[in-house]
Amino acid sequence: MQAWRLARRPFADLSGEGARRFGGRWNSPGRPVVYAAADAALAVLEVRVHLDLPPDLLPEDYVLMALDLDGIGAERLAEMPEDARAFGDAWLAEGRSAVLDVPSALVPESRNLLLNPAHPEAARARIGSIRPFAFDRRLWLPR
Repeated sequence: MQAWRLARRPFADLSGEGARRFGGRWNSPGRPVVYAAADAALAVLEVRVHLDLPPDLLPEDYVLMALDLDGIGAERLAEMPEDARAFGDAWLAEGRSAVLDVPSALVPESRNLLLNPAHPEAARARIGSIRPFAFDRRLWLPR
């Protein structure tokens, strides 16, 4: 299974440290998790929706990573739970699987893939490739 992750270069790893520090849709602060997407376009969209800077002020150190999750067990959710954070916290605490395959909140027909770095199988996850990434300025066009 392949996944995609867009991050700034200093955070281009599989530690889940950023999510541990700040939390996210699927985890409370204090619980590491690596957020990724099933395709590169969704990875870009998931990051763009959180950026409140104009394109001229964006850092130039974004990278797009292809993640290799082959042979790693995954749990798949068909639909978004009522409380995604509580569900994700329970999934992390119970260690049910190394990967949680969930619908995107932005595009429910697309999938996000969460990696639990504390799960024993997560050690098999690899960054397959990494390349510099620049956002297309058209993503900031006025409405």
